[in-house]
Amino acid sequence: MYKNIIDVRKDTPQDKLKTLAGIADRAFDNRAGKVDNTSDTPYRFIYRADEKLFVCLQLGMLTLEKNTNFLPYVSAWIWIDENDPDENEDILAEIQTSIN
Repeated sequence: MYKNIIDVRKDTPQDKLKTLAGIADRAFDNRAGKVDNTSDTPYRFIYRADEKLFVCLQLGMLTLEKNTNFLPYVSAWIWIDENDPDENEDILAEIQTSIN
């Protein structure tokens, strides 16, 4: 199983939080499939899928990475590969690292 866990800044207003949830939900509903947010916490989005929807998760991450209305509100974003923990990654840190 694979998981994308996205934490939204706690100072984000409720109306903006709803907008961000919609942006994330649309990102993970793409041409490769659909993965639902399974979080029960409003400031955390969790998208979890098996191998069949791996590409859906990847496309969703790429979509969110490009969205300048989304990233400023993200406080943490991690990728978890439950079968291969060596593949776990801090996505937010990678996005913020400049390539020279």
